Amino acid sequence: MTTKIITVDVSPSGGGTVEIDGFTPDEYPYDFEIESGITFKIEAVTEDGYHFVEWDTIGKDNPKEVGVIRDMCITAHFAADSNEFISEDKIISITIPDGDTALDGEGNPLTDVEFVAIESVPYPPENANIIGLPYQLGPDGATFDPPVTLTWSYDPTDIPDGVAEEELVIAYYDEGAGEWQELEFEVDPESDTLSAYIDHFSTFAVIAFSDSLPPPPITSSSSSLPATPSLPPPVTPTAPAAFTLSSLSISPPEVSAGEAVTISVFLANDGEADGSYTATLKINGAIAETREVSLIGGASETVTFTTSQGESGTYSIEVNGLPGSFIVKEGASPLIVAVPAPPGERNWWLTRGVIIAIAAAIAIPLAIRWWRRRGDCGSLGDYIS
Repeated sequence: MTTKIITVDVSPSGGGTVEIDGFTPDEYPYDFEIESGITFKIEAVTEDGYHFVEWDTIGKDNPKEVGVIRDMCITAHFAADSNEFISEDKIISITIPDGDTALDGEGNPLTDVEFVAIESVPYPPENANIIGLPYQLGPDGATFDPPVTLTWSYDPTDIPDGVAEEELVIAYYDEGAGEWQELEFEVDPESDTLSAYIDHFSTFAVIAFSDSLPPPPITSSSSSLPATPSLPPPVTPTAPAAFTLSSLSISPPEVSAGEAVTISVFLANDGEADGSYTATLKINGAIAETREVSLIGGASETVTFTTSQGESGTYSIEVNGLPGSFIVKEGASPLIVAVPAPPGERNWWLTRGVIIAIAAAIAIPLAIRWWRRRGDCGSLGDYIS
């Protein structure tokens, strides 16, 4: 039997540990060797303040029995019971309560949030000013179920004259509708904060509405020229990467033991942004191979796996939820072919046989005629002469 290498890791560091057949490594990532075909038990153990989310390659069951057929990397993902992400300037924070499902654009547990202050933004609504700077939150495609809390700290000195703090709103830019959409929110004037619930990431801003607001700020390219309004062009956010997997193909569907089977699927990135996708092949429920595929927006690719099995039977397969199967038959017995004698030996026996046959054909008639002549009182010498 061949030896395989299993790598075990945890994310984030300090969120928990992993037990392997009752043994707990001291540090991660941790590598160990195990013979192919052996099954081991793996269990994620959480630290205080964290909960287990899932394994990155073997599902969400915990503990889990894992069958070994090849080298594997297994990471236990943990999440804080109440996870908070804060921008570097301390203006925005995202609070994810215990029990919420927070996933990044690839469907993995969310471990980091991007806060990007931007200056070129879509036009604000009529009779409205954006307070401070808008922020683009990422990663693209992140989702929350149920919604999580976005808290925004504002500077009261940025609020235009004639606008009360209670009139401020938090809004996100709806790229499909091409306009800002107001969120359900709460204002706390004492702490100068606004709080709203969000279920996805987008471009967010604090907006002040008033009929008496001054016109937007204007700039001039030279002090000698009249000032002209200058608004930044609207920014159309890029649609996040969105992967679809289809058209599972198995070729050939029936083989002899040891013959190769090719398994392919069609992967497409229907979004506009570049992204990566992990395709996982499972054979009889066990992970056989994983493939990381990067695609630009709108691109597609056929992802191919190759496997061979030494034992006959029906093998069920699955690639990220797409099922299929193939059959391995008993191999045919090899033909037994007689090996002819070497040419030199075959020719020698043939030559000897021909000589004996010729000699017999000459000697036998002579002997018969001699015996007949002898009966007539002749001699063999007379006959020959």
